[in-house]
Amino acid sequence: MRITLIATVHAESGRANIAELRAILDRLAPDVIFAEIPSAFLADYLNGSHGTLESAAVVLYRERRPVNVVPVDLDKPGEEFFSNSEDMFKKVARTSTDYRRLVDQNSLDMLELGFPYLNSDRCAQAWEGICNEALATVEWIDDTKLRQTYDLWNQTNADRETGMIENIESYCIRHVPAHGVFLVGAAHRKPIMEKVRKRQVAGGPGVFWDF
Repeated sequence: MRITLIATVHAESGRANIAELRAILDRLAPDVIFAEIPSAFLADYLNGSHGTLESAAVVLYRERRPVNVVPVDLDKPGEEFFSNSEDMFKKVARTSTDYRRLVDQNSLDMLELGFPYLNSDRCAQAWEGICNEALATVEWIDDTKLRQTYDLWNQTNADRETGMIENIESYCIRHVPAHGVFLVGAAHRKPIMEKVRKRQVAGGPGVFWDF
């Protein structure tokens, strides 16, 4: 069984748009789509009211090929998590010119280059640089609560990535699809690649991941 990871963005931006993602899905013709959503969000994802680029493209794809969509993300954290994380990144952006530059360049590349960029090593390195600069800035600010917020944000995302991998592997063991596609935000691409490779070394399930 083969799983193709497609790094995406949740809102349209230039060449990273609904039509482009639908064209990618049409070309790959998966028989199952794994979505970066908790199970509670599946109905909205399928009826077009979820409001993301991915869900809109999937709705269009399923009009011609009504494949199964499998939610693989963990349950959504509470509002306090998102509020604290947003405040943290605002403080980082106000403090670090390097962080702002890295974020702006990533946004520009995504706008101009679209999905080829989002699925490139260049994008993976950009996100690694953004996250490293965010951590360095949090450490420089030297505020205990801010560091706790960063650590929780980082651990939450790591847990989500592991959970999504495990949920995909579990589905593949039970259903053995010929070809699945995993739609996930570009910031998760490199961490997921690293986690998958560690699992493969440890003798994980026989799923072939195509990055």
